[in-house]
Amino acid sequence: MTHRTSLLEFVEDELLRAPLTFDQVIDAVHEHWRQTLSVQGRQGNDAAHVLQLRRAELVDVAVQSLQAQVQAELSQQPPAGARSRVGADAGGRTGATATPAAPRLELSLIDEDAVAADIEISRAVEAIKAQAEFELRELQSFTSAMVGDVNVARDTNPFRPEAYVRALWEGVRTLPLSLAIQSAFLRDAADKLARTLRQGYAAACSRLEEQGVEPAAHRTIVYGSTSWAGGSIFSPDTLGELRDSLAVPLDGSPAAEATGGAGTAGQPGAASPAGTARRVDRPAIELLSRLFDAIQSDAELTPQSLALLLRLQPTALRVTMRDPALLDSYDHPVWRFMDQLTFMIETASPALTERCLRFARELVNHLVADATEQPAERFEWALERLSAFERHAFERKVHAADAEIAQLLADDSAAPGTTLEALDIGTLDTVPSKLLPAENLALPPVRPLALRPGDRVRAYLHGDWRSLQLLWVSASGQSWLLQDTASGEYRALRLRAIERLAAERLAMPLRPRSLVRGAAERVLRSIDPAPRTR
Repeated sequence: MTHRTSLLEFVEDELLRAPLTFDQVIDAVHEHWRQTLSVQGRQGNDAAHVLQLRRAELVDVAVQSLQAQVQAELSQQPPAGARSRVGADAGGRTGATATPAAPRLELSLIDEDAVAADIEISRAVEAIKAQAEFELRELQSFTSAMVGDVNVARDTNPFRPEAYVRALWEGVRTLPLSLAIQSAFLRDAADKLARTLRQGYAAACSRLEEQGVEPAAHRTIVYGSTSWAGGSIFSPDTLGELRDSLAVPLDGSPAAEATGGAGTAGQPGAASPAGTARRVDRPAIELLSRLFDAIQSDAELTPQSLALLLRLQPTALRVTMRDPALLDSYDHPVWRFMDQLTFMIETASPALTERCLRFARELVNHLVADATEQPAERFEWALERLSAFERHAFERKVHAADAEIAQLLADDSAAPGTTLEALDIGTLDTVPSKLLPAENLALPPVRPLALRPGDRVRAYLHGDWRSLQLLWVSASGQSWLLQDTASGEYRALRLRAIERLAAERLAMPLRPRSLVRGAAERVLRSIDPAPRTR
């Protein structure tokens, strides 16, 4: 029996058990509602009655959603539901332009009530991961063995918590209940779903072991770049700190003293460029090599970005010969250019990716062509070119969204009572108070995200993390138009919805990360494995 066949049999077996999992969760929520909502009157009784009456439909939809997600995972394709939402086009612009127009979808504002559902989905996923952490890791070692991933290099478990939560949410959405009550179902179901899945994951591991599947090698997975042995990795404030941590520091090395000469020591300003090059050559090569090796090991970099960055290594060394400050500061123009170049490529929409890559290659070719002098000013100029390119692309996106902006302008100035008016949870007097979390009844003031048009944000919307670009903000600041980077789909959000996401840490600015700072952490860790915390 091959590994692939074993995985398919495992999937079929787990899908047969899925209805029982959802049934157990529905039973728990129904019993909870029946007891706690009995004093709420007709509204509460109706919610429990509807849940019991439509449970079969809920389970069927949830199982179908889970099956679709698992099949998409096995075929490494997006789920059918995601494809239909992304691919829908209600009359997009046509024409021979370099940037295809975004899908013309029926635009509706996402208010705070809709965001509350995303928050409950996120909380349910995290609750399952927290309770079933060990079982998930064990099951991953078995599924990795079945696909031949002996080192457990990636998560090969198609039945991750996200799949169950999204499936359950798809089923709940079929109930004729308000969005607030549907969100309350997910909140009340989270703990029972976590306990049920924990038992299910453990039972699956036992069955696979009995069938003779040997788990792959375990690997400790550290979530986040700052997690290390219970503390945070010591990140050097400057590259100078890293330089001083090396076995042979740059400024005091015997090689530097031997080549510098007494005259250089007595007259620091009189050193010739050639003498400077000889003085920093060997330690500079050592440090730069370590930094670029560490950048090359960055798992978040795409092959296209990495190929361009590695081409800049000889150029960075030539810059160091003229400007040793490159090895002192993370903010040197060379490092900032590398950060911005990577950010531009990896946040580009699919329609713009090839164009961005062509522009990036031309810019890098220009920088590496001069083999004699590489002053830092050349990289400042390159940074300006990157900014100009991104501004032009952004202006074209805004122009393509004229119709959506016009619609939001009309909605923003419409009288209260229109269908797009944002709802606040405190005003939903038709929802039983037992179904509303206490923290939502009096939301604390939250500062809005400090974003300007053109900035990017990573937000949890419609059950998934999305990379979005802010295209437009109304004059009142109440309506924001964003574009999904992956699909090109427009998303309009009310200010309170954005504030709510930010308060729950489900929306955060997406800005260029310092590649060299991350490389410095890895280099320091390689020479001093002991964890350091601030």
